[in-house]
Amino acid sequence: MKRGIPYGIGDFGTIRRENYTYVDKTRVIPALEEYRYPFFIRPRRFGKSLLVSTLAHYYDISKADQFEELFGELWIGQNPTREKNAYLVLSLDFSGIETGKGSEELFRSFAVKVRGKVLSFLEKYEQFLPGTMTSLIGKEKDPSLIISTLCNVLQTSESKMYLLIDEYDNFANDLIGANEDETYYQVLSRTGFVRTFYEAVKEGAQSGVVSRIFLTGVSPIMLDDLTSGFNISRNITTQKRFQTALGFTQGEVDHLVDCYNVLPEPRKQQALQDMKTYYNGYRFSREGDEKVYNPDMVWHFLDAFSRGAYPESMIDMNVRTDYGKLERLLREDRSSTGESSIETVLQQREILTQLVEMFPLESLREKESLVSLLFYMGLLTIKEAPFSSVVLQVPNLAIHGVFWESAFRRLRDSLEKGVDISTLSRVSQEMARTGDPTEFIRFCYESVMGYASNRDWRQMQEKHVKMILLSFLSITGLYIPYSELEMNGGYSDIVLVPDTRYPIHNSQIWELKVVKQGEDAGAKVAEARKQVARYRQDSAFLRSSQGTQVKSFVLLARRDGVEILSAEA
Repeated sequence: MKRGIPYGIGDFGTIRRENYTYVDKTRVIPALEEYRYPFFIRPRRFGKSLLVSTLAHYYDISKADQFEELFGELWIGQNPTREKNAYLVLSLDFSGIETGKGSEELFRSFAVKVRGKVLSFLEKYEQFLPGTMTSLIGKEKDPSLIISTLCNVLQTSESKMYLLIDEYDNFANDLIGANEDETYYQVLSRTGFVRTFYEAVKEGAQSGVVSRIFLTGVSPIMLDDLTSGFNISRNITTQKRFQTALGFTQGEVDHLVDCYNVLPEPRKQQALQDMKTYYNGYRFSREGDEKVYNPDMVWHFLDAFSRGAYPESMIDMNVRTDYGKLERLLREDRSSTGESSIETVLQQREILTQLVEMFPLESLREKESLVSLLFYMGLLTIKEAPFSSVVLQVPNLAIHGVFWESAFRRLRDSLEKGVDISTLSRVSQEMARTGDPTEFIRFCYESVMGYASNRDWRQMQEKHVKMILLSFLSITGLYIPYSELEMNGGYSDIVLVPDTRYPIHNSQIWELKVVKQGEDAGAKVAEARKQVARYRQDSAFLRSSQGTQVKSFVLLARRDGVEILSAEA
C-alpha cells in the first residue's frame, strides 16, 4: 500500500501516524543542537512548519513513550541525541495574526495567540510544574507579561523549556506588503508590544528557564528592527551544512517519483525533467553544492501525477498567493538612477550584488537590501559566489512565471482599457496551432504601444519590447518562454519551447530589433538572421525542441507597429 501524499500537512505526528510519506530530514537535529538560539530563514511553502513540528515531537518530554513509533525508522531514531524528550515545548505560530484592522486589533490578535498557547502549555505539563498560574495568565492581556509570568512559573520547576517560534515575521510581512509602515514601526518601537514580547523571551533565555529557542521566518527585516530587543539569536540561514535541511534533493525527488509513478517510462522521465525545470534550483549557501526543490510544489505535482496526469497549473495556487506581496517590492524597485533590479534580472537572468544578512525596513530602497530580500523570499537564488559578492538568478521556471505574471498585472493596470483576455487566448492558441506568431505579437504590441507617447517611444529599447511580449506570454501558459538564453555563443531574445502538457508541435526563436526614424531596417534584419541561424544550431535547444518544427522570426518594432519576418528568408 502506497503512503499518502502529505500535501498541505505540516504536523509531523499526523504524517507519521496516518501513513503519509515523510522525507527524512532528521539529520539536521544534531547540527541545530550546536546552537542555543538559532534563527533560520527559508521561503514560504518550504517545509519550515513541518521542521518545527518535528522538533516539537522530538524534544517533548510528554512524548517520550511515543519516540519509537514516531522516530524509530528515521535517521534520528537510530542516532538519538542526549536531549531527546528532555524539554517542555512551547510552540508559537504567528501566521494568521489580524493585520488589516489597525494596531489595537493587531495587539489583541497577537495576545490571544500567545495566551492560548501558554494556557495549553500549562495544562499539558501540569504534572511537571509545582503550581500553575493559569487563572492569572488567563486574564493577562499583555503578551510580554504572559511570557514573563510563564518564566516565573518555570523558575520554581526543575524543567526547562524549548521555545519554537514559527513564522515569526508573518504579520510583519503582511504589514509591509500592505504599505502599513506606520503600524509596523509602532509595534516594533522601543515600547511597542512586539519589542517588549521578545525582550521578555530574551530575559527568560538569560535566566536559564528558556533553555533553547528556534525561530523561523522568510526574511531578516523584523529581526533587524528588533535590534537589542532580541540580539541573542544566531542566523544559520546561509551555512552550507543547512543547505538541504529543507527542500528536496534530486535523489529524494527521484525516489518520490518512483514511488508514485503510474505512467510508462518515457513519460516518467519527461515528468522528472519538467519538475526540474519548474521546481528545482534553490541554493541558499555560497558553498552549497547541491540545489533543492521547493517541496510544496513537488507535492502539488505528485498529487496529480500519482493519478496519471499533470496538475492543471504547474505553479501551486498557494505559491502564487504567497508571492502576491511582490507588488510592494516592484514599487520599491528603483535605484537613484531609475534602474530596476528586477528588470535587470528578468532581462539578463542574473544580477551581481552583495548579500546582506540583516537590514531594516527603511533600507528596502537600497539595491543590495531589496535584492537580498528577494533571495530570502526564494525569488532569487545563488548561482555562484565570486569573492565577497554573489551572482543571484531566478531559481526556476515557476518563479519566472511569478515575476512575469506580476509584470503583466502592472502593465495591464496601466492601460486605460486593460487587456482583452479572450482575444489574447484566441491569438495565443492560434500561434500554438499553426506556429505563426503574427497575430499574437501584433495584439501584444498594439495593446501597449497604443498608449505610448512619443517620449516613451524615443526611450524604447529592445529590452522593453521583450518585457511586453514575455509578460503576455506568461498568461498564455502554452509555451515555456526563455529570455537571454545562452545559445551557441550568443544570447537569444526570446525562445519558446512547448509545454509538454499540450499537443503543440512547434518551437520558436524570436529576434527583436527596434527601428527608430532614419535607421537602416535592412541591416538590422540581416544581423538578426545571422544571429538566429547560429541559435538554431545550439545543441541544448535542439534537444529541448526535439520532435517539434522549429520556426524563427525577426521582429521589427516601429512607432506605428511591429513587422514579423521569417528569419530564414
